[in-house]
Amino acid sequence: MKKAVAAVVTALLTIMLCVCMTACSTGIVGTYKFESMSMVSGGLSVEIKAGQEYNGVKVSEDAYKLEVKGDNTFVLSINMGTEASVEGTWEEKDGKYYFTAEGEEMEVTLDGSKVIFEQDGAKITLKK
Repeated sequence: MKKAVAAVVTALLTIMLCVCMTACSTGIVGTYKFESMSMVSGGLSVEIKAGQEYNGVKVSEDAYKLEVKGDNTFVLSINMGTEASVEGTWEEKDGKYYFTAEGEEMEVTLDGSKVIFEQDGAKITLKK
């Protein structure tokens, strides 16, 4: 009898753990910081990585900071000599993520622990 009760309790705990892990899986939710940016500037392809200098300014991982929240909102902070931030909402549709701020919608790609967005010929990669 004790073995049967122990087996049932173990099975229930295993099921509860699986449900919790699935429910707590956050997908895109989290904080991401600048990893790299690629763009075309003056007809030349330029790639900037965190820690490198660009136009005399050292670009740190805090140059871009994206906080994606579980309530489907986000805050993007930019610190490239001057500071700015944008707040908006995000949603997942058909396995893709869409961020909307100031009336503009942008598709954001989730690639493992990285988010990638492209706009106006620039590709920015942020890492969790």
